[in-house]
Amino acid sequence: MAPHRRQTKSYNGFAIPLQPDTELGLAMLIAEDEEGHHEPVAVASTINEAKELAESDLRSRMRRLERGDDPGICPYTYKVWAQGIDGDYRIAYEIKDLPK
Repeated sequence: MAPHRRQTKSYNGFAIPLQPDTELGLAMLIAEDEEGHHEPVAVASTINEAKELAESDLRSRMRRLERGDDPGICPYTYKVWAQGIDGDYRIAYEIKDLPK
């Protein structure tokens, strides 16, 4: 008889369900446009911090656009990438519909 292996519960590759203030370690906030082009924005430690950084980034891009400067990509979404239980980086949260 094969030894019984206890299966570890996983929450989309994370050890616990992620809440807005769950410490994510060094999570990366990435802006992505509708064509899939992406730009790194910042390092965030929680989903709430990532939301604030995404809002600030979008406002900054809008100001640059209004001045006639290059704002970079036009973000369609922001994704928070964090290290999962297997050590790989995966999408922990997606931020859409930010106030413009």
